[in-house]
Amino acid sequence: MTEPSERPDQADGATPEPAEQGSAVPPGTPTEAPILESETDRLAAAVSGPEDQVGMAALWRVTMQLENWWFLAVGEEEQESPAAAEIEGQQMLLAFTDADRVRHFALEQGMITPEDDLRAIALEPYEVVEAADTYQRANISGLIFDAHISGYYIPAEQLPIVWDAVMSPETETSQPIPSREEREETGPNEWPLSSGEER
Repeated sequence: MTEPSERPDQADGATPEPAEQGSAVPPGTPTEAPILESETDRLAAAVSGPEDQVGMAALWRVTMQLENWWFLAVGEEEQESPAAAEIEGQQMLLAFTDADRVRHFALEQGMITPEDDLRAIALEPYEVVEAADTYQRANISGLIFDAHISGYYIPAEQLPIVWDAVMSPETETSQPIPSREEREETGPNEWPLSSGEER
């Protein structure tokens, strides 16, 4: 599993190989409403470190179960692909957990004004997972989610591994997610891991 990263201060766009086109941000999407804390924000903040495999499993389970992952769109119309940025010397796809957040990022970075339309695409998580090899061939190191807010990331080669681990039929999705305080009280080895994970 992959631990949350530091949030980047800048995002210089770069173009990966084309991905399947998704849906554009609907007209009239709120542009200046405050971004409220989401479940992924809470889970990312609760991960205590790389040894917190239960916390990371919970974070990635929720992320993989989102209806769509949102991306800034680059490329010609009908051949758009997700935008990437160079972060700490690596090309990372800029992924967002909802449409408001991708627009909020573009506004914060000065890419658009509140009056501008935003070119964005929505892809189902499994579409991105299936394209992991394509992104690696395009020198994309991974994905960073909500870079301006929580900034958690996953290497491209880990996408299918994490998908299989947290989306497996054997995974106990109904099990309540322990809080960080509960995990610290009992220790990481007291909590069961999802199928495919290692201690």
